[in-house]
Amino acid sequence: ERDDWTCQWCGKRVEKSNPHCSHVIPRSAGNVLRWDLLNLKLLCFHCHINRWHKDPSEAWVWYKSHFSHRAEYLESHRYEIVKFTIADLEELRDELKEKLKENE
Repeated sequence: ERDDWTCQWCGKRVEKSNPHCSHVIPRSAGNVLRWDLLNLKLLCFHCHINRWHKDPSEAWVWYKSHFSHRAEYLESHRYEIVKFTIADLEELRDELKEKLKENE
């Protein structure tokens, strides 16, 4: 919704199976940004596969030029590692369930 169902790279409207919600800093980095909405962007299939993943260095330069405030935020939190307990994850799950109920 934040990106108005529009590919943030090419500007085309995305629908059906074409939208790809992609992490800026990969989930595999194991940091606090894994579940941060500011670490996500909406791309079409083509831009996600052929632009974002083809050359990550170029993609990061593009991202910084288009989303400078978000890029600064992500860079400042990139190396913060988070370790969750089972109780933490259960609490997050319950909060998400509540928010989903509110939006129904």
